[in-house]
Amino acid sequence: MPEGTGPTGREPSEVEPASGEQLRPLATRRDFLVGAGAGAVVVGVVAGAGIAVTRGGTQPAPAVQTGPGGPAVAVAPAPAAQVQPAPQAQAPQAVAPAREALPATMRRVNLDIDGLKHDVTVDVRDSLWETMTRQLNMASSNLGCDRAQCGACTVVVDGRAVNGCTVLSSRLGRGQKIMTVASLSKGPGVEGLHPIQSAFWQDGGFQCGICTRGFIMSTYALLQANPKPTDDEISEGLAGNICRCGEYAKIYTAVKTASTEMAGGQVTYTAPASIFTVGPTQAAPAAATAGPTVSKDFEFVSALSTIEEFEPMAAPIKQQPGIVEITGSQLTITVKWDPSKVDEAGVRKYLTDAGHPVK
Repeated sequence: MPEGTGPTGREPSEVEPASGEQLRPLATRRDFLVGAGAGAVVVGVVAGAGIAVTRGGTQPAPAVQTGPGGPAVAVAPAPAAQVQPAPQAQAPQAVAPAREALPATMRRVNLDIDGLKHDVTVDVRDSLWETMTRQLNMASSNLGCDRAQCGACTVVVDGRAVNGCTVLSSRLGRGQKIMTVASLSKGPGVEGLHPIQSAFWQDGGFQCGICTRGFIMSTYALLQANPKPTDDEISEGLAGNICRCGEYAKIYTAVKTASTEMAGGQVTYTAPASIFTVGPTQAAPAAATAGPTVSKDFEFVSALSTIEEFEPMAAPIKQQPGIVEITGSQLTITVKWDPSKVDEAGVRKYLTDAGHPVK
């Protein structure tokens, strides 16, 4: 093998070190930038200044690397780090204003009542009955004692009978399903009544009517959980409801009738026999010829608290000129009038003057 020739036959480099000697590590561009950047960051943190390291700036003088036994070799210098002030922070973009803050005693809730959603703002002390009656103008729950003792205001929440006068509205805006007696009917008239409603009506499970809605809703919750209750189970299921008129026997009968009908059984209502004493036949007085009338349903701006308020309110309106007939409920009023004597504006004025304006 010729002298100076390696095992592979290549000529040794002029900077290749002799055997056993190590060449000092070359300063690469990456090493320099990493070192310069780290130093700049340390200075910036200590001084509290906002600085950034970039690649631009003045180039340092070339470094000279000398290998043992060979000539000096120039190493390309790495670009010097340039310290620049950090860019100014951009102004924050406008943020949409938040909803108006509420007082600590107020809450926004979404109530699901009879399948309809209602967004309302309530006081944390408002009962469900207060919210339904005073804010939502609903007349499907009666108020009896306002102390959770009589059950007249009973509604069903997620299948359980609760007192509307004491359960708080602010605790019910979390997806709970609230049912009142208005949600049971499936259509107009007697044919649309729910079996429970029909049973209470046909079996006479009511008298003054104050407690009836509460009894119907408690019965609904009972029969959903126990379709065929015994007398003791009916007594337990209706323990939170009081009938001041004492119609408990007929109420129990109505519950059993509804249970049978809801289970698919056949129900027949038999009216008690009535005896009349018929006197001598008398000719009926000739009916007065009535002219054309107009009838319209109006909705109260504020619902009546109880149905018992309707007749005292309607009595003076019936005496007004042109009024033929008045019927209605806690929520609406139907007025029939003679258009030759009064128009709709006049009817609305009658209602407003009576203290019950309509929409």
